[in-house]
Amino acid sequence: MSQTKQYNIRCPKCAREQAVELFESVNVTIEPALREDLMQNRLNAVTCAGCAFTFQVHKPLLYHDAARGFMIYWLPVPAGAEETGERQFAEMLLQLAAQQPANQPTPTMYLVFSRAELVERVFLLEAGLDERVIEYVKHLMYLNNQGKLDPAHKALLFDAQDSTPDNLCFVVQDVDTRKMEAVLNYSRKAYDALAEMFRAEEKMRMLRELFPGPQVSARALLCRQPEAL
Repeated sequence: MSQTKQYNIRCPKCAREQAVELFESVNVTIEPALREDLMQNRLNAVTCAGCAFTFQVHKPLLYHDAARGFMIYWLPVPAGAEETGERQFAEMLLQLAAQQPANQPTPTMYLVFSRAELVERVFLLEAGLDERVIEYVKHLMYLNNQGKLDPAHKALLFDAQDSTPDNLCFVVQDVDTRKMEAVLNYSRKAYDALAEMFRAEEKMRMLRELFPGPQVSARALLCRQPEAL
């Protein structure tokens, strides 16, 4: 079930403060309209009662797709604070595990640090793709496009809507301006071959060592370890 909580929010335009209900978690199986609200930037959007300015409040959010059996936790953190975010995520997992009925399996949980990553993960998981294999593909793209794709300034995002039966589509986003700058395609056959290869226990171990989690991100890996480029 989706949950909300009341917050006192200050308008970034006129500084007026007002009490608003914001979502702490959304269950899109029970309330599918909330998925569309997320995609259309309506979720946790606030309209100021004073100046009518509409803005989004970026706050922690638990996205739950009970039908598909996964949860995504969006934890907005400042750049460079990802390790702190991962510790907070680990604490939250312990709390959830303590609340979970003994006979009920715990849904798979994913961690993201931005709204763009949240939307990407939703599309990716709905498409039945493996997040680690997709991040491995991004890792290859960064390595094969050095000089053009600087992970410090360019993000790669999976684009489910423009992907085809033949190609997976990725968009290049400028991290600072958030503008979409280019499109890169990756053969779906090549992805399927990678996914098949990583089904082997030894190869999957290698993939998990590369992306141990809880944040699974090629860009984050390369920003932390620039010598890997």
